[in-house]
Amino acid sequence: MNRHIISVLIVVLMTATAYAQGATTGPRPPGDATRGKQLFEKTYRCYACHGFDAQTGSPRLVPMQMTEQAFVAFLRKPPREAMPRFVDVPDQDLTDVYAYIKSIRVAAPPADTIPILKDVLQRRSQSSQKAR
Repeated sequence: MNRHIISVLIVVLMTATAYAQGATTGPRPPGDATRGKQLFEKTYRCYACHGFDAQTGSPRLVPMQMTEQAFVAFLRKPPREAMPRFVDVPDQDLTDVYAYIKSIRVAAPPADTIPILKDVLQRRSQSSQKAR
């Protein structure tokens, strides 16, 4: 493989790694992320719509862009009927779920969604086919 392609791949992988690590930097939110995971998976079964890693469902929750206050307000009075209302849920439960979601590392994007890497992979595939 030529040196240019290797350099591009290294830069892309470093960028994806930095992106994934950046999602968990900053101050930790109040709340118990371990308890929040239990609430997310077993008590409130949020995984059913949002996936076990909160990144594979619809909508994705990671990276969490809302503040804790906005998150709690959203859960108490969601704008969509598909989202259940968590009116009677204790504040601490929602704080813990929020802490859990904030603790989840962002998965690196698939290689075929990064334009420059997709182009490199396509060129590599084309050159391999021509060599046959």
